[in-house]
Amino acid sequence: MIILGINYYFEHPAVAIIKDGELIFAMEDERLTRIKHGKSYTPYKTYLPIDAIYSALKSCNLKSSDIDEIALSYNKWNHLKSLIGCFTGERLSSLQEELQAFNTACNFLPALKNGYEIPRRYRDLMEPSDFSTIKIKEWDHHISHAASAFYFSEAKEALVFVIDGSGERACSSVYLGREKNLKKLRQINLPHSLGFFYSFITEHLGFEPFSDEYKVMGLAAYGENKFQDEMKQLLQINEDGSYEVNIKLLKSLTTILGEKRKKEEPLQQIHKDIAKSTQVRLEEAVINLIKSAIKTTKVSDVCLAGGTFLNILVNSQIAKLPEVNSVFVQPASHDAGTAIGSAALSYYSNNNHDAVDKIKYDGMLLGTEYTNDEIKKYLEQSGVDFEVMLNPAQRIAELLNKENIVAHYRGRMEFGPRALGNRSLLASPQSERTKYKLNELKVREQFRPLAPLVLDEYFHEYFDGEKNRFMMFTVNVKKDKRELIPAITHADGTARSQVVYKEHDPFLHELLNEFYNLSGLPILINTSLNVRGKPIDESPYDAMASFYTSGVDYLVMGHFLVKHPTKK
Repeated sequence: MIILGINYYFEHPAVAIIKDGELIFAMEDERLTRIKHGKSYTPYKTYLPIDAIYSALKSCNLKSSDIDEIALSYNKWNHLKSLIGCFTGERLSSLQEELQAFNTACNFLPALKNGYEIPRRYRDLMEPSDFSTIKIKEWDHHISHAASAFYFSEAKEALVFVIDGSGERACSSVYLGREKNLKKLRQINLPHSLGFFYSFITEHLGFEPFSDEYKVMGLAAYGENKFQDEMKQLLQINEDGSYEVNIKLLKSLTTILGEKRKKEEPLQQIHKDIAKSTQVRLEEAVINLIKSAIKTTKVSDVCLAGGTFLNILVNSQIAKLPEVNSVFVQPASHDAGTAIGSAALSYYSNNNHDAVDKIKYDGMLLGTEYTNDEIKKYLEQSGVDFEVMLNPAQRIAELLNKENIVAHYRGRMEFGPRALGNRSLLASPQSERTKYKLNELKVREQFRPLAPLVLDEYFHEYFDGEKNRFMMFTVNVKKDKRELIPAITHADGTARSQVVYKEHDPFLHELLNEFYNLSGLPILINTSLNVRGKPIDESPYDAMASFYTSGVDYLVMGHFLVKHPTKK
C-alpha cells in the first residue's frame, strides 16, 4: 500500500510517502520553490505543493496512478464548525477571512484533480485524472501532529502532547497512544494558544512572528526573569494543568512591556529580559500541563509534536522532570511533520491494527539525493575547477583543522528544520573567531548559538544532558571543556548537540573521527547550508549559489572539492 501524506494548510507545505509500512520519502516544498517556509499564510490563496509531490514520485520511482490514498493533515469541515468563534472572541480573524480560508481549503482537491497547477513537464508522473479516482482522507491537524510523534517513536504506550499556534480549533492537545491507537484526553482551544503567546512577543521584540521564535529562545540566555509579573498577567496557569491566555492584553503589549522594538534597533537589556521572562513562563505552562496528565494517567513516557516543541529549552526541561521516564520529540515538529503523521494515520486505518508493526524509518534523511555523476555534471557545466577526493573524510578533516569553513553537501536531504550534516556548513569549534565568522557569513545575529556535532562515544566526556540525533534538546557543556570548544558554547554554558552514531551515519562518524585524530576534539560546528532568507539548499545548483555568495572557504559535494576563488 502506498500513502501520500500532504500538508498544504497554514505553513510549511510538505509531502511524505509511506510504502508498505515504511516511510520512504519526506520533504518540504520550500526546498524546491526556494521560498522559505513554503509560503506566507493567507486565507485567500489555495496552495498545492506540486513540486514536492512530483519530486517524491520521481525519487521513489512512482507515478500518481500508484497511490492508494492521499492523506491530508487538515480537516476543512472541522474548521468550518469552529467559525462560531469569530463571534465569541475565540478566533482572532474575521468571519470573512475564515470563510475565505475554508473556501481555499475546498479548492485544494478540485485544483489537484483538474490539473490547473500541474505543469506539463510534470505530466510524465502526475496525471490529473488519477487524482479523481484516488481515495482522499482528511485528518485533524492535531491528531496528525500526534501521529507524527507517537507512530515514529519506540514507545508502545505514551502520553502525546501537541502544542502549536492552532489547528482547526485546538491549540494544545493531549493524547494517549497505545500500540496503534491514539485517544484524545484533553484539548485547549482558541484563543488560548501558547504559540500565539510566544509569537506575539516575538513580534514585540522586533523579530518575524511565526518564523523567528528561535531568536527569542537564543536571546533568553542573556536575560533575567524580570518580567515574571507581566507574564503572569498574559498567561495564567491553573492547578488542573490548563492555562489561559489574555488575548486582549497580548494584543496591546506596549501597555505592560513598553515600546515595541523596531527591526533594526539595537537590542537592549530590556529586550533580553523580556525574552528570558517569556521563555520561563512558556516552560512553566507546558510543564504544568505535562505533570497534570502524568498524574492522572500514571503514564510516564512522553511524545511531543507541534511547533512549540522546536523550542529545545522547553524540551530539555521536560526531559529533566522526575515524573518523565522517556521523551521523544518529532524532529519535524512544525507543520511539515503533519505530512508524515497524516500518512501514518491513513496507513493504519487501512490495515488491521493488531497485525501491523510500527512504521519503519531510520532517521530524517528522507529527501532528494544527487549522484556523484550528477554533481560532476553540474560542476563541469559551471566551468569551475574542482578536485576529486580519494579519501573525502580525511581531506575534509584536514581543511577543518586549519580553521576553514566547509560547505558540506552529500547524500539525501534532511526533512525538518535542522541541517543534520548532509546540507551543512561545518567548522572547527576551537576558536571564538569561527563563530563570529560563520554568523557574519550567514548574516546571523551574533547572540545566536551554533550547534555541535559530537561522536556518540565521547558525548559524556564533554556534555551533560539528553543524547539526541536530531538536535532537539539543549545540553550543558562541562565547565572544564568550555575553553576547548568556545564556538559552540552558548552564553549560559549550554549547546544544542547532535549525537552522531556510526550505525546511522557512517560517513559523518568517520569525518568526526578523522578530525579527532588531528585536533583531539570529537566535535564540529554544524549549521545549515543556505544564505539568509532562503531554505536549506536542495540541489547542487543551490549549494554552489550559496557557496559563491557567502564567502565560505571550501565546498564539498559528494567526492568533489571546490575552493573559493578568493581563497589563496
